[in-house]
Amino acid sequence: MYQSFVYIEARIQLPPVDSVFREDEKTHRISVDSDVLKKVLILSRALGCTVPDLSDIEHITGNIIKPETEKNFTGYSIKIAESGSMNILFHSRQKSVCIEEVRIEEDAGRLTHANGIARMDFSCAGYPSMRIKTAPSFELGEEVQIFLEELRRLSQYLHLTAEGAGDSAIRCNAYVALALYPGKPDYYVKLRNLNSFNFARKAVNEELTRQENMLSCGEEVPAQSRIWNEHKSCTEFYQERTDLPARFEKINPCQTFNIEKASQNIELEENVELPEARRQRLKKQYGVSRLRAEFLCDYKDRADFFENTVALGAKPLNAAHWMASELTRLLNKKGILISQSKMKPENFAFIIKKLDCGEMHSATAKTLLRATFETGTNPEKLIKTLNISEIGTERELLPYVKKVISENAELCKTLKSGEMPPLEFLTGLVMKETKGKAVPQIVKALIKQELNISVIYMITTGGAISAVRHADGTITSGDSSALKEIAGIVAPDIPVQIISAGQYLSEELEPANWAELISEVASRINAGTANGIVITHGTYTLSYTAALLFWLFSDAGVPVVLTASSSLPSESSEAADNLRLAIKTAVEQKNGVYVTFGGKILSPLNLHFDRPGSFCNWNLKEQLYTDTGPIAMQFSGIGELDKEVITRLLVEASGKMFMCRLYPGFRSDLYKSIIAYSKVHSIFLEMYGIGSGNMKNSDFSLKPLLLSGNSKGIRFYCTSQQKINLDFSQYVTALNVWREGAVPMGYLTTESAVALYFACAIAADNEVEFDELMETYASLYSN
Repeated sequence: MYQSFVYIEARIQLPPVDSVFREDEKTHRISVDSDVLKKVLILSRALGCTVPDLSDIEHITGNIIKPETEKNFTGYSIKIAESGSMNILFHSRQKSVCIEEVRIEEDAGRLTHANGIARMDFSCAGYPSMRIKTAPSFELGEEVQIFLEELRRLSQYLHLTAEGAGDSAIRCNAYVALALYPGKPDYYVKLRNLNSFNFARKAVNEELTRQENMLSCGEEVPAQSRIWNEHKSCTEFYQERTDLPARFEKINPCQTFNIEKASQNIELEENVELPEARRQRLKKQYGVSRLRAEFLCDYKDRADFFENTVALGAKPLNAAHWMASELTRLLNKKGILISQSKMKPENFAFIIKKLDCGEMHSATAKTLLRATFETGTNPEKLIKTLNISEIGTERELLPYVKKVISENAELCKTLKSGEMPPLEFLTGLVMKETKGKAVPQIVKALIKQELNISVIYMITTGGAISAVRHADGTITSGDSSALKEIAGIVAPDIPVQIISAGQYLSEELEPANWAELISEVASRINAGTANGIVITHGTYTLSYTAALLFWLFSDAGVPVVLTASSSLPSESSEAADNLRLAIKTAVEQKNGVYVTFGGKILSPLNLHFDRPGSFCNWNLKEQLYTDTGPIAMQFSGIGELDKEVITRLLVEASGKMFMCRLYPGFRSDLYKSIIAYSKVHSIFLEMYGIGSGNMKNSDFSLKPLLLSGNSKGIRFYCTSQQKINLDFSQYVTALNVWREGAVPMGYLTTESAVALYFACAIAADNEVEFDELMETYASLYSN
């Protein structure tokens, strides 16, 4: 069993100065530009490094091609700091990356390669450069990418690089090796000039695979320099690395640089808030999720914009949601940062506050946001210019609502009896009175408020709760008439509207049935007529449907309550008892997704069917009914959904995944044959315990399946067979599964994870966004 060892030398290019190193004409003493030294000291402190008082001035050795046009290039290198660290998190495992040293150098140019030709680019030669060398703390390319991204954030927050430089200011060399566990490697392969974080990830992973294939065949891996070929997705030989000399040698005559003396007149800012500290503060101060905090703090100007917007009165969660969705979409279209756009916090806050208080509908807000973004004009002026003003306050709308109610007494009587169609007609009359400037959802809410209407929709899908037993003893799904009768008995004072979304037994559930149910729920929420929604369902697949609706509608502003029955309504009171609690819950709650069964209110997540008449929740520290994740936020303002489109998305998703459970005698080769001739994108693995599995080189190993899947870009999502949080910790077998890129789904059960897969298939626009959503939720539900 091989263990991977990877370290990197990252270079951060700093803004140009006249000379990085200066030599006194009389004493020949070498000094360092004070601005450059200040930036290096700032970063060193952020990384927790130790700064020595004195450091030798050295030359970089090796085949350094000195740029002929750069007179100030000296080739000097000075170690300024050592023994630091940076914490990173990947697939729910936190790791401390050791920083061995931080140096000041000059940029000597970079090796570029295109169309199989390598050449030197000297355009930035002589610019000041920081070299950060790590210990071999990395095991995967993904960890290297995460480290580089956090280094980029630090550079922004500490103002080390030019504004807008982004990833381009950082490049790295990676050093990759393998060794039989628990040994150490006796060689390293150098991957040169990885000038994108994405390339660094792919190059390291591909090189690890290349080396493992060689070692497994009994070959030796020579110490080489290699370059990444993006077109071929492989590393290619560049030059041999035999008899390597020391990386640095002291200059002649020897000189030391007095860091303590040189830094005496340099003022370092105190109390600089770093990215991780800001992420934690935003979560605590504004109540945003970890996902939102990570998004906001990814760029300093984005986090500044958010906090300035909230300071101007916008609600934090709504501001963060619109920044992550509509505003980011506009910025990406132009390829600019928020600080480079015409959108100002005060203008953005104005729009969000209009949404917060219900004075503006989301469709109008999007139109206003686009216009403000393009022109930079005050949105208050644009409302008049574009004639998009809305009447959204209760004070403004109530006179129109009362007028319509007084003129339509018969329709209002019908509405109060529980028939909902008149609500749409009355809303239309108010819209006509206001010349289309009213917000429909607010109009409906005011009509229901004035008439004291509370309507619960019951969407029936079949299952035992409405099934019938025939004379020969067989059971078939029944229609909704029995449920309507039961609802009239258990909740006689509450108007309940019955809607059929199918008539099938639980085990007959198909993607098209889900699509019909989802579109019905979205339609009732969007119409603004529902005070609550009750869904009757079968027991066998309830754990899948409940979780799917949680991912989609847990922040929709209308309570959605699922219920079921193990016995037929004609044979026990179970159906009536569960339905009574479901209707009661739908009336009392204001938001979220719930499951009522056996006298208990359960979370829709990690729902487990213990036995007939009993459900429980696995792995939950507390019952979860609401969620502010990206999918729920997206669906909180959802309009009508096309049932046919949802069906197509779910059917396509079902053809791109499968799930399997590990067992003694598990054969990877059987599953490899499936993925070899299919379009599988995702595989769900039910692992042992915290993520253990057989990773030996044998016929019964999981490893061949992971390797084969990785080569085809397949994602592996892992859940536990036991009631336990799967995090790939402790056992070396679990760690090896993690090293092959498997994603731990934390404390989510298989049913909840599979339901998440289908929710992501509906919400994501492409595979990249799908993968990001799955990874995000895996991280959110791993702690």
